[in-house]
Amino acid sequence: MRVAVLGRTHWLLDSAEQLAGLGHAIALVATAPAAPEYRVREEDFTALASRHNAPFHNGPDVNDAKFIDALAASGAQVAISVNWPTLIRKSACTTPRFGILNAHAGDLPRYRGNACPNWAILNDERHIGLCVHAMDPDALDAGPIYARERFELAPDTYIGDVYAWMDAAVPGLFARAIENLTRSGFAPEEQSADGMRPLRSYPRRPEDGLIDWHSDAASILRLVRASSHPFAGAFTYLEGQERAVIWRARLAEMDHEIAAVPGQILGRSANGRPLVACQSGVIEIEESETASGRPLPRANRYRLTARRRTE
Repeated sequence: MRVAVLGRTHWLLDSAEQLAGLGHAIALVATAPAAPEYRVREEDFTALASRHNAPFHNGPDVNDAKFIDALAASGAQVAISVNWPTLIRKSACTTPRFGILNAHAGDLPRYRGNACPNWAILNDERHIGLCVHAMDPDALDAGPIYARERFELAPDTYIGDVYAWMDAAVPGLFARAIENLTRSGFAPEEQSADGMRPLRSYPRRPEDGLIDWHSDAASILRLVRASSHPFAGAFTYLEGQERAVIWRARLAEMDHEIAAVPGQILGRSANGRPLVACQSGVIEIEESETASGRPLPRANRYRLTARRRTE
């Protein structure tokens, strides 16, 4: 099958190469400026197009007639997409015979939109979904699903673990979805069939990782896990001055009750790591990074705060 490649991320790049290895032809490549956390850039998609002698488009308006003509001229029977930054309209979606297949890191039909794995961790979900669905030009992440997988979440699952799973899962899921397009007797899963009310997830920014120590320990740990690598990390301020990023943490089991201000460092754990009081519960900071490069203190005269002092 002739496949157009529209989008960004190493998942899309790896998927295109896997499909080519399975005998599919890369018909066209189009990309857009990469986000800071992406592993691949525009030049990597340029190289993809070059390797497969496919026309390349950098930052096109995919809904413009000129691009749609180029898509039609490529002879693409289907397109695959990950993280195209704008809504793709009907004229582009209907140009390939089998439409545009999108890989969505959310458990459809519930999780639609942006940063779904991060929100799923924050919302204490039991699993994260990965779906390849046909793009619906009239609604976000709403088209029929051609393949899906799930990743079970544990109390110690970090967003980096989810991304590592997706590294292996996305290319194979695209391959399965394209196979299902022409498989006799296959019927895609219509998202509206079960009547589930969608959860529209919106983008998160680095500043959303600010820790509020007046939250309970479980909520703070979910924030740490949802904000860790490859993202900017959950963060706080030592004595309202020095920024500190908390990359990893766990719930601390205490042999006594405590009376402490949320954010107060209580001392050190048996492992020599800082213990910090939350509104309820205590966390042990397993991995952190300060602006100065010095380790976080363990002494109980120090506090972590959600605000930087300006005076």
